[in-house]
Amino acid sequence: MAVYTNLNEGQIIDFLKLYDIGELISFSGITEGIENSNFHLKTSTGNFILTMFEKRVDIKDIPFFIKIMLHLNKNGYYCPKPICDKNSEFLQELRGKPTIIVNFLEGKSKNKITIEDCNQVGSSMGLMHLYSKDFKIQRDNSLSIKGWETLIKNCSSAVPASVLDKLQPDLMKDIQNSFDFFVKFWPHDLPKGFIHGDLFPDNVFFIDDKITGVIDFYFSCTDILTYDLAIAINAWCFDKQDNFQDEKYQALLKGYNSKRKLNKDEEFFLPLLCQAASLRFLLTRLFDWVNTPIEADVVPKNPEEYIAKHKYFKKLVKNIKYVEN
Repeated sequence: MAVYTNLNEGQIIDFLKLYDIGELISFSGITEGIENSNFHLKTSTGNFILTMFEKRVDIKDIPFFIKIMLHLNKNGYYCPKPICDKNSEFLQELRGKPTIIVNFLEGKSKNKITIEDCNQVGSSMGLMHLYSKDFKIQRDNSLSIKGWETLIKNCSSAVPASVLDKLQPDLMKDIQNSFDFFVKFWPHDLPKGFIHGDLFPDNVFFIDDKITGVIDFYFSCTDILTYDLAIAINAWCFDKQDNFQDEKYQALLKGYNSKRKLNKDEEFFLPLLCQAASLRFLLTRLFDWVNTPIEADVVPKNPEEYIAKHKYFKKLVKNIKYVEN
């Protein structure tokens, strides 16, 4: 979540006239995150989140996000529920940008991650994959292997050499080598389905050490299910100094397997997918590090974290024998 487009009280009051969710009491921008503009609304009937989709989101993808949240809610999963307007429409326009409102989920994200938290996150993801098994709508993952060649070119041209050298000598060469490796050995035949694609700690809410909500489905898509797990491992299984925590990894894996058991091929390719996930976030953070608009109320995330994670998984994968496609 973030704020790229600012709103004033009058604009929100007028917008809420389209809905039957009460009158505006207060609102505030949410600066966490990197992708869209988000506001916490308090109305006379409750709390809501207003999301304005910024230019990196294709309007044709928004119905996918809305329908998967509705689908998961129908199955009893704790994710935001899109709110329809007075004409039973979920998607509106505000300041020329696609906009939706969802209900507000109680709870807070955690800064100090425990082993039990990781177990719950794994279980929660396993449930999410189970509950979405019959979800028939598909959306390509533009931030998976198909999109990385373009991302690499964008980073090479947009990020100054001085910035790259300061982060790591020959960083782009290292990134290109990893991408070439993935092209050779990418596990195209692993089970696919809906994935969240961004299950980071700031997107998971807890109350009394129990998960009460999973938010931010705006990177969700159709891809390899184990890739979703690999993203979560990158996000949850390292300490603040970017050291891998095996106990957290085992707990997350155990939680996931308790709901959806990985097959042998998924287990075999999990390290490769972990390295791939680290590359994905390294690339997007690297690009955003020097390309986030100055006027945006958002703090770009330092790519150094994912340089360290990429190094860890690359070393791990080096000792595994894969068969070329």
